[in-house]
Amino acid sequence: MSGPTDPAEAHFDKGLWGFDGSEWQKLGLIWGYYDRWGEDLGATKSGDGTYNAITTAVPAGYVYVLQGISLVNISGARGMMRFYAEVGVPYYTVAVSVTPAQYVPLVFVGNGVLKAGDSVVVNQLSCLNGDVLYGGVWGYKMKLSM
Repeated sequence: MSGPTDPAEAHFDKGLWGFDGSEWQKLGLIWGYYDRWGEDLGATKSGDGTYNAITTAVPAGYVYVLQGISLVNISGARGMMRFYAEVGVPYYTVAVSVTPAQYVPLVFVGNGVLKAGDSVVVNQLSCLNGDVLYGGVWGYKMKLSM
């Protein structure tokens, strides 16, 4: 049968076409689950001031599906806690706790899609030297097939 899967045809495009029983149609972007994604964003604060932790940027050829973020300061009640999605130049706020309590984590659960170059930032203001923070992100990776 001739059609887009026949390399001899002029419109052959690496098998990115599908036959629905009546005609050939260009398929959408092919992607699928590749692996789980998780990064540890916790640390012991060195010096007083703002705590920032940033995930590794999403590499080319992948899309990461963010499903959760958490951060907790077990050393004390400190300043505002925030989560951001860095998508290109702007940062988009994902979650905020204005007055976080000691031992009470700020948690975001939902879905966010990050493309190549995007990252996630966790942040807490007014930390003290030696504060211990536990945090991280989780979700899964999708590998793009072009």
